[in-house]
Amino acid sequence: MAEIGVLLMDRLRFGLTALHGPADLLPGLPDRPAAVALPQGTAIWTAPGQWLLVHPRDATPDVPPAHCTALTGARRIISVGGPRAREALATFLPIDLHDSAFPEGAAASTIGAYIPLLIWREGDDFNLACYRSYGESLWETLVTASRSRGLLVAPTD
Repeated sequence: MAEIGVLLMDRLRFGLTALHGPADLLPGLPDRPAAVALPQGTAIWTAPGQWLLVHPRDATPDVPPAHCTALTGARRIISVGGPRAREALATFLPIDLHDSAFPEGAAASTIGAYIPLLIWREGDDFNLACYRSYGESLWETLVTASRSRGLLVAPTD
């Protein structure tokens, strides 16, 4: 049996909410490109005064309605892990994913395979979020980049 080099997983169990407003909307929101674990979910800085909150699907963030927009179902999130994940991602992403340049908790808005992406790192895994309409193209790009590197598609999370 071939070694597993890249593990792909669709992340469907999460809710997504865009937060916009002052940095004190939730304690601990990052003030720069980063992904931070908070009690309500993972907050990813996307621009000054803007964050994407990845949270349990059935939970609603405790934020005033004027400062949040529900995005559940509007984005596709795919997790990429395994010892050859960086190698596969490097085939289509223009950013450096080495530990020294993109450590745990790092986040970036970028483009890959002509798809606007938000990428953040949790542990050794990389999460990529794109508009739902690009989701299948991103999935196929990841499969193509990973197939020769020991691809395993995990059950949906």
